[in-house]
Amino acid sequence: MENMIAQVAMRLPVPEFNVAICALTEADEFKDRLPPGTPVLEMRKKHGLDIGCVLRLRQVIKNLQPDVVHSHNWNALIYSILAIGGGRTGLLHGEHALLYAWERSPWRLRLRRALYTRCDVVHTVSQGQADEMTAFGICGGVELRVIRNGVDTRKFCPGDKTQSRAVLGIPAVGPCIGMVARCVPEKRHELLIEAFKEVAAAFPGATLVLAGAGGMCEPAVSAMIATHPFARRIIWLGHRNDMPAVYNALDLMVLTSTSEGMSNVSLEAMSCGVPVLMNHACGSEELILEGVNGRAAPMRNVHEVAAAITTLLASPEEMQRMGREARAMVELGHPLEKTAADYASVYRQLALRARA
Repeated sequence: MENMIAQVAMRLPVPEFNVAICALTEADEFKDRLPPGTPVLEMRKKHGLDIGCVLRLRQVIKNLQPDVVHSHNWNALIYSILAIGGGRTGLLHGEHALLYAWERSPWRLRLRRALYTRCDVVHTVSQGQADEMTAFGICGGVELRVIRNGVDTRKFCPGDKTQSRAVLGIPAVGPCIGMVARCVPEKRHELLIEAFKEVAAAFPGATLVLAGAGGMCEPAVSAMIATHPFARRIIWLGHRNDMPAVYNALDLMVLTSTSEGMSNVSLEAMSCGVPVLMNHACGSEELILEGVNGRAAPMRNVHEVAAAITTLLASPEEMQRMGREARAMVELGHPLEKTAADYASVYRQLALRARA
């Protein structure tokens, strides 16, 4: 999500748009991806509802006098509403994933519905998200937009697999399966790691590559890898700034997540010509043309994941063909320039409303 914010900011036309970033806690290295000179303001929020953070954010809004505040996800929505108060500043709120189980309790849905009424526009990154929110009845009377994620197809493009593997220390031969995700429960790393026992037994040259860092499950994931019977064939890359090389080292990207909006890592992998095997629950219907540019499969247990992977690995030429189709689909339907233009259009609309 942070990367998408930075990439969109880079593509908003200047001098029409001026962007300032407010991080509720602290800004990490993500700030280095923003356009030079972009103000990055750290609110240093404490745990729980931090009234001091609300007051600091309110002062920031008073000083900047923005036409539009664009909040991302739950915490930012709450703090933005409290900081704006009764002002005329336009509020665009973005949701980037299907609701987690804990977000679906009746009282949380009622609270979300109430907060959404304060927004000028609520946007999702996929139609599946919009349909879910409508089904839960939390968007009544709210203007709901779908602004699909995009990818920088020049940066994320097919490259030399052998060279990429050499840079990352991945064996030059044998099928390479990858997953890119933070270590949070919804990503279900444990399912893929367990499934790799069956995959590795069926394909002695197979390698599993895991990239991404952070999240409450990282210690458990590390422990699973350390005790895995095929631990020497599992490569933990952690956080990387050279993601095109990571994708280009892969033959197959696997997404076992239970909650996605429109997966950025899937779009980036597909843009690099890598087919994606995606859980049915990941919004696959909007990215995957079954058997054409990837596969969607039920991933309810380890054996289903392993079976889906081994079926694809048994047909390397078919995977290469799907990878080419994936690249073509992303180039046509998900260029980052289109996503940035869609955001710019909403910003203009809300700015005009605020000035009226």
